[in-house]
Amino acid sequence: MISIPGFRRGARIALLAIGVAASALLGLRTGDAAEPLPPRVLLLEVRAPITTGTAEFIEEGLVRAKRDGYGAVAIALDTPGGHLEATREIVQKMLASEVPILVWVGPGGARAGSAGVFITLAADVATMHPTSAIGAAHPVAGGGEDVEKQAGKDMARKIENDTAAFARSIATARGRNADWAEKAVRESVSATAEEALKLRVIDGIAPDMTSALSFAEGRTWSRSGQVQAIHSRGQVETGEMTVRQRTLAFLSDPNVIAILMMLGTLGIALEFYHPGGIVPGALGAFFLLLAFLSMKVIPVNVGALVLILAGVALLVVEGYVTTHGIAGLSGALLLGIGTLFFIDRSSAEYRFDPALLSLSPWVVWPTPLALAGILGFVGWKVARTRREKLRLGAPGMIGELGEATSDIGPEAGEAFVHGELWAARSDGPLPRGTAVRVRDIRGLILHVEAAPGRRGILP
Repeated sequence: MISIPGFRRGARIALLAIGVAASALLGLRTGDAAEPLPPRVLLLEVRAPITTGTAEFIEEGLVRAKRDGYGAVAIALDTPGGHLEATREIVQKMLASEVPILVWVGPGGARAGSAGVFITLAADVATMHPTSAIGAAHPVAGGGEDVEKQAGKDMARKIENDTAAFARSIATARGRNADWAEKAVRESVSATAEEALKLRVIDGIAPDMTSALSFAEGRTWSRSGQVQAIHSRGQVETGEMTVRQRTLAFLSDPNVIAILMMLGTLGIALEFYHPGGIVPGALGAFFLLLAFLSMKVIPVNVGALVLILAGVALLVVEGYVTTHGIAGLSGALLLGIGTLFFIDRSSAEYRFDPALLSLSPWVVWPTPLALAGILGFVGWKVARTRREKLRLGAPGMIGELGEATSDIGPEAGEAFVHGELWAARSDGPLPRGTAVRVRDIRGLILHVEAAPGRRGILP
């Protein structure tokens, strides 16, 4: 037997050994947990005009990067410009982001035009492809004219001062060239990648996104007075747009809006021509709804929209009123003019390049002409059908030929018409076997008259 003191000593040794082993295991696990995870970079590709959909896409990307612990957010930018309010929303989120943001203007030949200038200036690290460009953020009207010619001198000055102050504030916050940022708005200056680097508009030049991420590695960024190092060398994960964001981006194409308007008005017009069809009217309403939704994405000229609707109304009138083609031709002309001026490039809320914010000639002319042709053909068929004699019911009996099967007079008689025997009356006497024509029908009695030059139909 083991004595009690020996047993206690052995128990102490065993407990000590267990404690050492547990401490070792705990130390290993703690060390494993303390080992930093490799950094991840969330890549957001923006290769379209800046719209509401673009703002949602970038904002959701920044939220995701913060929530899922990404080391940085990289934006590949290539845009001609866009909606000023959407740009303000993006810049506000970028300035307040708790994750560093890297902007690379690329690939080769890309541009950060108009609204893209503000997004590039707001980046913590901004780089450009050697053959890319940045600038030209001055407000413009249709055809490249100054806003002053469209909205007046006072409004033009107000818009310009507000936008210039916006650009200066972003550049100052990021330590970039605020004077150049203001000139980009007031004088519409642009710069190549080399020029932008010399002017301190960007931080570096990179031929691809991988080089841009390597350039940003180890550089510092600050929020709320805290300076931290950027860790951008890691796994790159590309963020995808949602269905809603893709739809808004698709609707930002002015050609799409014009075609939606045409299809919508065509469906509504066909419903007027043929009431009760339901499908044309429902599809027309759906296309018009998409068109009106997209009108919040890019600027639309209200006057041009009125011209388009008036043109469709005239085409509908052509189907109901005999105008010998005058209403139809007028409607087609209004459709063409309305489509030509459909985009309102004088809107102060948009910063698009006038050359890019335009309708394709293949949409301006062929689409209204095709719509006019379709509605004209439908109207012609409707008018032709209305002039034809009804073939069903009592009205369909008017004008039908038959033969008197008995003597017919003002009081009595019978006639064989339309494969049936009918009670018949006539203003004068008609002998049996006379070819007759139905003049009227009252109840179940036919009022007939002789059909000269016609033979009876009975054998």
